[in-house]
Amino acid sequence: MAVTDESLDALTALAGLVLVTRDLPATLIEACRIAVRAVPNADGASVTTYPEGRPAAVASDKWAQDLDELQFEEHEGPCLDAFRTGNAFRVRDFKSESRWPSYGVEVMDRGARSMMSMPLTAQGNVVGALNIYSREPEAFDAEAASLAVIIAGHIGLASEVSAAFFRHRDLAQQLEDAMKFRAVIEQAKGILMGDRRCDADTAFGILRDMSQRENRKLRDIAQSVVANVSGG
Repeated sequence: MAVTDESLDALTALAGLVLVTRDLPATLIEACRIAVRAVPNADGASVTTYPEGRPAAVASDKWAQDLDELQFEEHEGPCLDAFRTGNAFRVRDFKSESRWPSYGVEVMDRGARSMMSMPLTAQGNVVGALNIYSREPEAFDAEAASLAVIIAGHIGLASEVSAAFFRHRDLAQQLEDAMKFRAVIEQAKGILMGDRRCDADTAFGILRDMSQRENRKLRDIAQSVVANVSGG
């Protein structure tokens, strides 16, 4: 299979995608945009996932997003079957496609004529589908389908790495915040111990009572105590 320089550049971009995006949805959206650049004749791409057992889509643009979500409304379509069966599907021309009659009519009304859906896998399980759309019939040949399979594999791996990366990043941020607020609370306790001439447990009880009485978070109460003493 002859791969263009643009396709190679796009595949290279997929490898470092996690490092330049802020979260998992952003990773998938950028992956869709890369897929459009990588696959010849592609006009839009989307990724269907199943958070909490319900289908959801992110896409390269609103046109592709609408085409994907239309399958959810019609309860039929290549991406749903790619997820259910783990098989790849290629629609040469919706005008002569009989497998998804209701969906085919609707997508042609929206300007789509051909499509590919590739299952996305992570740790051996099908977790979604990559969908690539074109406004032209017979847009995707066997080489384009093979390229889409490669891209789907990269996206499946990227989504798995992204989920782990952002989960650990968020945990690290939570731990950092917890340590920071713990320091503020300890400062506030020390201030109250000196002001009220009480022990640490009593000082903490005063902070807790203030938090409940004012319906504010304990860390905010502690920050206010420290700010009042420091003149902040």
